[in-house]
Amino acid sequence: MKYLKLMMIYACRIGLRAFYLVPVKKNRIYLSADRGSGIRCNPLYIYKYLKTKYPEKYEYVWQYDGVSQEKDTTYVKPGTLKDLYFMLTSRVLISNDGFGSFLPKRKSQMFINTWHGGGAYKRSGVDFITDQHTVDLKINQICGRQTDVFLSSSRKFSEVMTTAKMVPKKRFLECGMPRNDLLLAGRKEEILNKVRNYFGIQEGKKIVLFAPTYRGEEQSAKFTSELDTEGCLEALRKRFGGEWVFLMRKHHFVKKAKYDGCINASDYPDMQELLLASDVFITDYSSTIWDYSLMFRPGFLFVPDLEEYSRERNFYTDPETWAFPLAKTNEELQSLICSFDENKNNEKIKEHHKFLGYRETGHAAEIVAKRIEGVL
Repeated sequence: MKYLKLMMIYACRIGLRAFYLVPVKKNRIYLSADRGSGIRCNPLYIYKYLKTKYPEKYEYVWQYDGVSQEKDTTYVKPGTLKDLYFMLTSRVLISNDGFGSFLPKRKSQMFINTWHGGGAYKRSGVDFITDQHTVDLKINQICGRQTDVFLSSSRKFSEVMTTAKMVPKKRFLECGMPRNDLLLAGRKEEILNKVRNYFGIQEGKKIVLFAPTYRGEEQSAKFTSELDTEGCLEALRKRFGGEWVFLMRKHHFVKKAKYDGCINASDYPDMQELLLASDVFITDYSSTIWDYSLMFRPGFLFVPDLEEYSRERNFYTDPETWAFPLAKTNEELQSLICSFDENKNNEKIKEHHKFLGYRETGHAAEIVAKRIEGVL
């Protein structure tokens, strides 16, 4: 079956060369986030910057099943012939997950992989394949060779991903993630009011955000929360005072999740705005650890299945070295919240940034835009 899959990939690559009959449009930029499931993440922040800095200069195509309200932007449904047409006739292609090995990149095209996370936490790419086969390596090698620019937020990220995604080290652009420009720039009140209005949160109430990653395989991803929200809220009130609301955002791979005691924040369009608006953040093995650590706010890792997850997926770095303290039980989590020390928190985050080789600039979207401008 593995070799049959590889043969089908090669057949697609040959067949799709029919689109080579259509010239590449020099000012067309194609964007994809989470395989066309939304308009978000790093591609969105690059898109916003380009539209502001170079108004009416480029034509944009988003892989998304919707209707565009922008005169210079077209939406195309993922997996359609129209989608393939725009993929193979755009000068620049930007994705936060890479492009499939089935796509035969043209010499005049530039592929930019922004990825969708920073730091170096859970394993990815070929490092995550448990029954690794030579075909898997070949497929990843095809994708890696076709990648011209791979964005990186840290030295360690570049080191592990050059192997995991089989991309030459020289093609990593260590400028940080465009989506994190927002977290480093601030504008908290504007975003806070936007988030409050969206969820109907009263002014003065503090926000704790719980955003865990998924379990299992992508196609059958699941997550069952073991978090004691009431106990957590009580600990937050005891340590930080005031009234709190609990937001929970599931991973987009997970189809259904329970939100007992939480406000469902899964449909909010921009994760970075949720992070910016949150006073406290709780996650597990998600790369949002990196994002939230940039603001030096209270963060905690709730990892009741640490041993099991480590056996199934494993990590690039020891969780004990990550930016936030970890708890395996609700009692431990509540104790960590109650004993939170701001100075210790800041020191732990600084050590984590130093250990991974911090490369965020706060101007990642601008840097990527200049790289694009240089080829268009």
